[in-house]
Parts: sequence; structure tokens; C-alpha cells
Amino acid sequence: MTTERKRGRGRPAKALDPGMSLLAALGAKVRELRKGRALTLMELGELTGYSWQHLGAVERGSVAPSESVIVACDTALGAGGALNRMLPGVIREQAHLRHSSEAARRSGTEAPGADVDWGRLSACGKRASGVTSAVVDDIEMITMYQRRLYHELTSTQMLVPVDGHLGLLLSLLETPAPDRLRRRIVSAAGEAAGFSAWIWFDLGDHFKMGRRYGIAMDALVEGEDRGLRSYISAYQAVTADAAGQAGEAVRHASAALDMAGRSVTRVTRSWLHAVNAAACAHAGDSRTALSQLGQAHGALEEAGDERDEWMYDFDHERLLGYEGNCLLELGRYAQAARSFEHALSGVPATCVRRRAELSVDLAQARLGEGETAEAVRLTREAITVFAQRGSSSGMSRVRQLRDRMAEQPAVRELDDFVRTWQE
Repeated sequence: MTTERKRGRGRPAKALDPGMSLLAALGAKVRELRKGRALTLMELGELTGYSWQHLGAVERGSVAPSESVIVACDTALGAGGALNRMLPGVIREQAHLRHSSEAARRSGTEAPGADVDWGRLSACGKRASGVTSAVVDDIEMITMYQRRLYHELTSTQMLVPVDGHLGLLLSLLETPAPDRLRRRIVSAAGEAAGFSAWIWFDLGDHFKMGRRYGIAMDALVEGEDRGLRSYISAYQAVTADAAGQAGEAVRHASAALDMAGRSVTRVTRSWLHAVNAAACAHAGDSRTALSQLGQAHGALEEAGDERDEWMYDFDHERLLGYEGNCLLELGRYAQAARSFEHALSGVPATCVRRRAELSVDLAQARLGEGETAEAVRLTREAITVFAQRGSSSGMSRVRQLRDRMAEQPAVRELDDFVRTWQE
């Protein structure tokens, strides 16, 4: 019979010298945050999906981490972007070291123990690269592409690149740049933070969602971008409404309209009125809801081809979705169902999340009309999409609808369908 040997306490952690290099400083910061949260390397590995051996090497400064590793650590350790902001300097430092080593090798001057002023080399790594208009042009495109990918990937898959992009933008804000470029970076950071907030909302983490919205609004205040601030504020209303915080939703929606002034196009203004209408309807203010809905239709009818670059494609079919929500809240189920059906007809097949959301809305209207079987069918379609995309917010809406169903066979059918995804 074999006996199991007890493991000792192990050797003490290697002391770190953060001043040796930016890579060492990054590793020391990771260790400091990990110990501050009383986590072992193995536990951090479980949270990030990376091996504890690799994370240990990162902490010791013996290996340069990838962006995905640092973004995962920043998220798991609640660093608030501190690790993400250190990474660009490390990348520049490592590139400089590789370039110096290659140059020395080619010239034949490389020799063991050559005089190297490590402090000076570290200082070189801290110098920020110049921010050019071309760099900002590329950065502004990233969020646009990420928003497109949102319809193709799960929210969990989107989280790391979206938060990584936000970390890059926040690091650029610490880099001197001409005022005109800084304003563009600030706006890009605000938009990226708003999108990150939406991802966290979809994943069901309202605390991190709130923090990202805070980052977005702080950045946009500096940039004096009233239009984009109103856009982010309106999304705060949408998420508050979804969380059942009707009063908070009305406050954000009203602030978004006041903030917009004349700084947005009529298309965006139509959407802001629609968000306000839905919030007021859920708060029980039917009169204001219908008034805001009328103004939303009026603004959209007067709109031309002009669009705000950060505004998603809002059209008549999208507006009908908001109209259906208002009618649903007023108990006008047949009218609401017609609005939702027209809205669904205008949604591209590729926008599966949007179609699933509207299917849940239409299911609620059908349930109000007493058509439980149709409501179950529509809900099953939505469950499939929400499960494939890992949408916690979508599943929460389905659960609320399921709880409204009085017929036990319908409830059991939905429960059985959900179990098939858990097996």
C-alpha cells in the first residue's frame, strides 16, 4: 500500500524588484492585487483560464504576458484597468529590448555582461509613443467592428476584447496629444466604456456595468460630447428599465433628452423620445408615455439621411418595438402584438439577439391575448438564442415571462426545454 506524502509549505515567493523594468513592475502589481484578494496562483488560474505556472512566471517578470492574459487578470482582480494601462509600456519595453538585441547581434557587438543602464532603459520604455491621427482613425473603427461581432459571438467571448480595447483607450488618455486628437480619444473611450457596460449588463453583473457607465460619463464630460453623453445616459435608462427600476429609468431617460439639446440628429432624438416613452409607461405614466411616443414618430418622419456616427441603425421598425412595449404596458395586447410583428419583419436575420428580444415581447402580447401555446413557441425560440449567446439578461426576461404563465402545462414545457440546454 502506498502512502501519500504531505506537501510542505513550499519555498517562499521570490522577492520582486519593480524598479528593474516595466515588465517586473507589471508582475509585482499582479502579485500585489492577487495577495490583496487573498488568492493563490491556482485560484487566479481558475478565474482567468490560464495556468498557474504561466501566471507565476508573469508575476516574477520572467515572461512577457499577452494582452488577453492581462485583461483577464485585470478583470478577475478587479483592478479597474490598472493592469491594462501598464501593458502598452511593457510592450514598448519588450520591443525595444528585442530591437537592441538584434542590432547588437548583427553588428557583432553583443557580449555577456555588456554595460547596460537598466534604469535608463526602463525610463525609455515609459516614454509614450506619439498619438497620430491615423492611430485614432484605426482606434475609432474598433468599437464599430466589435458592435458587429456582438451579433455573432457570445457576450463572454466579447468581454475580453471589449475591455481590452477600453484599457488601451484609457492608457492613451495618459499620453500627451493635441487637443483635437485628445477629444476624439475621449469620445472613443466613452463609447467603448458604454459598450463594455452593455456587455456586463448582458452577463448579469450590474455592479461592473455601473462602473463602466461611470467611466463613460466621466470621459465624455471631459470631451464635452453632449450627444454621445445623451446616448450613454439613454442606455442607462434602458438597463435600469430592464432591471425593474422604473424611477431610475425615467430619470436617466429625461436627463438624456435634456442633455442632447440640438447636438444630435432627428434620428437619435426619435430614439431618445422612444426610450423615454418606454420608461414612463413602465412607471405608470401613460399620458407622458403616449406623448413621448408621438414625438418619437414625429422626429423620425422629419429625419433626413443624417446620422450620428455612434448611433445604431434606428428606423421605423425599431420604433415599433418601443411602441409595442408601451402598448403592452397599457394592456392593449392586440395592438402591441401588431407592432411587434411589424418590428420583427424589419430585423435582419443576422441580428439574432434583437429578434429574440422582440420574440419575448411578442410572446408577452400573445399571453395577454390568451394565446398561451403561441407564447410558449415564441419563448422557446428566444431561449435557444439567449442560450447560444450566453445572455443572462435575456434569460432573465424569459424567466419573468415564464412566471406570468398561469397554465402549468405551459410552465412545465418551458422548464423541460430549458433542461435540455443544461444536459
